[in-house]
Amino acid sequence: MFLLRIIRFFTKFYFNSSRLKSTSLLFDSKTIRHIEYSLKMIIAFIIAGLISFGSPLRYYLDQQYIICVISILSIQETFGLTLYSSIQTIIAILPLSILLFLIQILGLSYHHYLVAEILLLFLSLIIAYQCTQIQTRKITLLYNSIFFSTIVNQQSLPKVFVFLLLSLFLIGMSIAICVSLLIFPLFATFDVEHRFSYCLKNLHRMYYLIIQGFLSRDEMIAKVSLSRASILEQMIRQTMLLMQTRILETKYEPTKFLQKLFYRKQKNILYLNLQEQTNLINSLMFHICSLHSMVNQCQFNEYHNDLRDELEISIYYLNSCQSSLISGILSRKSISNQELRNRLSNLSKSVQSVRFAYKNIRLKRMKDNLQGRKGIIQSEDHLSHAFFLFQLFYIVKIFNDITIEDQKPNEINQQRFSWKNYIKFDRIRFLLAFKSMIIIGVGSIFVMVPYLAKVFENGQWILIALCMTQADTVGGAFTTMKMRLIGTLLGSMWSYITYLLVADNIFENFLVLIPWIFLFGYLRLYPKWGYTAAVAAFTPILVTLGRLPYGDRLPAGNYALLRIEENLVGILIGMFLTMTIFPVFAIDLLKENIQKSFQACEESVNSMHKVYDELFHHEHFEKDHSIYFNNQNQIKSFLQWQRLSFHQLISIQRILVSNASIEPIFCWFKNHFSTIRYNLIIQQQIDIFRILHNIDAALICLSECSINTENQLEIVKFHAADGLFLPNVHNELFELSKQLNNCLQIWSTYFQLSQTRCYFILKGMNSYRNQSIENDLFKYEQCLIDLHKTIHRLENEHQQGINRLFNHYFHRFIQGEKLISFVPYAQNHQADFILLALSAMYYSVTQLAHATLNLGTTIREVFELEITDLYQTF
Repeated sequence: MFLLRIIRFFTKFYFNSSRLKSTSLLFDSKTIRHIEYSLKMIIAFIIAGLISFGSPLRYYLDQQYIICVISILSIQETFGLTLYSSIQTIIAILPLSILLFLIQILGLSYHHYLVAEILLLFLSLIIAYQCTQIQTRKITLLYNSIFFSTIVNQQSLPKVFVFLLLSLFLIGMSIAICVSLLIFPLFATFDVEHRFSYCLKNLHRMYYLIIQGFLSRDEMIAKVSLSRASILEQMIRQTMLLMQTRILETKYEPTKFLQKLFYRKQKNILYLNLQEQTNLINSLMFHICSLHSMVNQCQFNEYHNDLRDELEISIYYLNSCQSSLISGILSRKSISNQELRNRLSNLSKSVQSVRFAYKNIRLKRMKDNLQGRKGIIQSEDHLSHAFFLFQLFYIVKIFNDITIEDQKPNEINQQRFSWKNYIKFDRIRFLLAFKSMIIIGVGSIFVMVPYLAKVFENGQWILIALCMTQADTVGGAFTTMKMRLIGTLLGSMWSYITYLLVADNIFENFLVLIPWIFLFGYLRLYPKWGYTAAVAAFTPILVTLGRLPYGDRLPAGNYALLRIEENLVGILIGMFLTMTIFPVFAIDLLKENIQKSFQACEESVNSMHKVYDELFHHEHFEKDHSIYFNNQNQIKSFLQWQRLSFHQLISIQRILVSNASIEPIFCWFKNHFSTIRYNLIIQQQIDIFRILHNIDAALICLSECSINTENQLEIVKFHAADGLFLPNVHNELFELSKQLNNCLQIWSTYFQLSQTRCYFILKGMNSYRNQSIENDLFKYEQCLIDLHKTIHRLENEHQQGINRLFNHYFHRFIQGEKLISFVPYAQNHQADFILLALSAMYYSVTQLAHATLNLGTTIREVFELEITDLYQTF
C-alpha cells in the first residue's frame, strides 16, 4: 500500500497530472514547474549535443550547433504548445526548402550576389505576408536568410545543402517534441484543469471573504476582508489570462485519452469540457466581482445592520453548503450520485432559508415603517441589498445548471477556415510584409556586399538580428530589441567566461553551459524575462560551439565581442527602419481595439434588447434582423460567445498598452503615454460589460419564472408591488441604452480623431486631426453632464417609487387591513423572486450609468493630455 502511494505520487508529480500544494516557496507548484522546464531544456541540450558532436552524424552535417539552438528554442512550457509551434514552423519551411532546392539546382551559387539578393527579397516578402504568426515568421525568415547568406559566401556546397539545413531544424524540433513528451510532460489539458481547480477554489475563498465583509459588524474589519478579496481577485485574474490560450494548445493533444488515463478512477460530476470550464470561471468571476463592488459601496447604516442580523446565520449556512459542493467538484475521489443530490438539496434548502429570512426582515421593516418606529427605506439601500442577494442566488443557479447530467453542451460560434479569407488581399499586411522585405534587404547588404562582409566578418549576426526582432508594431519591435540586446550581452559574457575556464574542450564546454541554461530556463517562464532569457540561454551555445571548428584562429573574446557588435548594429538599423518605413504604432492599434470593444459593448446593449424581446415576446418598432434565437439555450450560448470575444479584445489591449508605453509618441501627442489611465480604461470597460452581463442574467431569471409575455411580466410586477414601485422595464432599458450607445459612439470618434498620421496613411484615409478640438471637448462635457443627470433621474425615480408604495401601504394599514393582505409578495414566492430580480436589474441599470460616467471621465482626461496644451510637464 505504501509503495503504491509512492508510485501514485511520483506518477502525478512526473506527469503533472495533479497540482502540488505546499506553503513553502521552495516546493511551490510554480517553482516546481519552472525547475522541470529548466531540466527539460538541459536534457534537450544534452541530447542535441550528443547527436551533433558525439554521433557519426557529425561527419555529414555542418553547423551542428544549430541543432542545439533549435532544440532549446522549440521547447515550450506545454507539450501542446511545443507541438503546435513545431508543426507551424515545419509547414512553413518545408515548401520553402523545396523552392530553395530548385533555385540552387537552376544555378544559384557562389558569388551570385545580385540574383541572390533579388530572390532573398522576393521570398522574404512572401514569407512575411503569409506567416501571420510572429514566431513562425521569424524562424522562417531566419531559415531563408541562412540559406542565401551561406550559398553566396561558401564554395563547393552540396546540391542538397538546403535539405541538410532542413534536417538540422527537423532534428532540433524532434528532440524538443520528444523531450517535452517524455521528460516531466506538462500537457495543456492538465494545465487548464489545474487552473480551473485553482480559480474555482480561490473564487470561493474570495466569495467567503466578501460575505464576511458584508456580515461584519465593524466597517474597518469589512474593509480588511474586501482588501483580501481584492488580492485574491488579482491572483485569479493572473491565472485566468492563459486559460483560453491553453485551450488552443490542446488542439494537438489527445485530451480525452489523457483524462481517461489519469482520472479513470474519478467520477466527474461536472459534465463540462475545457472550454465550458473556462466559461464557468469567467461567469463566476463576473458575479463574484459584482458582489465585491456592491459590498465595497455598501453603507453600514441601520437598514444594513437590521438585514445583517437577520440574514447572518442563513447566509453562512448557504456558504457552507456551497463550499461542500465545490469541495466535491474539486475532489479527486469520486462521490456517489446520491451524495451529489444530497449536497445539491442542502444548497437549495439554504437558498430557501435565505429567501425566507429576507422576506421576514422586509415585512418586519415594513411594519415598523407603517407604525412610525423607523423611517422610509432609501431606494439605494433596498436595490443594492436586493442585488447582493440576487447575485448569491444566481451563483447557486450556475452550480445547479452545471451539475445536470443530461444538459447539452453550449454551442459557441467558431470561425471556420475559408480559402477566400486565406487568399484575400490585405493592404496593411502587404505593407508590413514589404517593410520586412526592406529591413531584411538592408541587413543582407552586410552579407552580399564583399567589402561590408569582410569588415563585419560576413555580417550574418546583423541579418539574423533584423530577422528575429521584427514585430507587428513599433512598440513590439522595440520591446523585442531591448530583450535581445540584454540577452546577447549576458550570453556573450558567459561564453567568454566559459572559454577562460575550459578553452576548447567540448565536453567541459557542455558542463559549463548546463548551469547557465538551467538558470535562464527557470527565468524564461516569467513573462518579463521570456525572450531575454531565451536569447541569454542560446547565445553561449552559438558563440562557444559555433567557434569550436575554428579553434585558435578565432579567439573567444573576439567572437563574443563580434556578436555583441553586430547585434547592436542590427538593432540600431532595425530601430531606424521600423520608425521610418510604414510604422505601425501600438498606440494606434490600441485605440482601434478600444473602438472595437466599444462596438462590442454597443452590440451587447443591442443584444440585451433582443434577449428581452425574445424572452418576453416584445415587438419593438426598430427591427433588428442580425440576431435570431430559437430557444433559451441559444441565448446563453450567444452571451457566452459575446463574453469570450470581449475577453479576447481586452487581452490584446493589455499587451498593446505595454508595447505603447515604450514608443516615441512625443512626435504626435502633447504629453507622454499615460499607462495608468489606459489600464483604467481597460478596467472600466470590463466593469461595463460585467454590468451588462448582470442585466442579461436578471432577464433570463425573469423568463424562467413562467413569464412568457411582456404583459405577464407587467401583471406580476403589479401584483408584486401594486404597480407603484418600479417603472416600465423596457422603457428604462431602452432610454439608458440609447444614451449609452450615443456616448460610446462619441468617445469612439476621439480614438479615431487622435490616431497618428502614419495610421491614416497606412489605412489610405484622410487625417481628421485638424478638426475643431473645442467642439469635441464641448461634446464630451455635454455627454458627461447628461450621464450625471441620468444617474440622478434614476435614483429619484426609484426613491419616488418607494415613497408611492409606502403611501399606498400606509393608507391601507390605517384602514385596519393586515400586512399580509396588502403586501402581495408576502405569500407569493414567485412574485417575491420577480421583485428581487427586477430590483437587481434596476440597481444594475444605475450602476451601468455610473460606470459609463467613470469611463467617459477617464477618456476626457486622456483626450486633454494627448491633444490639448492644458497640461505641460516641468
